[in-house]
Amino acid sequence: MSKWKNTKKVLMYTSPLAWLVAEGAQKSTELMSLASNKSLSELKLEAEKQKVQMQFAQEQAKVEQELAIARRIDNAEEVEIEEFYDNSASGKAGLTLDGANETASLGASGEGRKVTKRVYHFRGRAKEESITQLMEEN
Repeated sequence: MSKWKNTKKVLMYTSPLAWLVAEGAQKSTELMSLASNKSLSELKLEAEKQKVQMQFAQEQAKVEQELAIARRIDNAEEVEIEEFYDNSASGKAGLTLDGANETASLGASGEGRKVTKRVYHFRGRAKEESITQLMEEN
């Protein structure tokens, strides 16, 4: 197995998001080089396909990340999880009347924001398990 394949395999278990970036960049480069000899409309179609595939891969990476966190929680002696939530919203509305020009304007705007942040603190290991053992299982 090549060094690059080994590196990607380790990334898959240690940092799913980094693995996603590496895998996506490699596939994107391969597909765009294949499509470079085609027409502009075919290139645009290929770009759209890749965009959808990347969104799907991003969702898969989030699931992988949650599974990696679950494995780490399972192997930790002690786990502390802090969660922060912030939900805020604001809105504005206005009406302007101009008697000289006999005009009126009405406007409204709104903004919403939701922030969720989780911080994990792992202490110790309940079981000794190396990354290579995890890789061999899968």
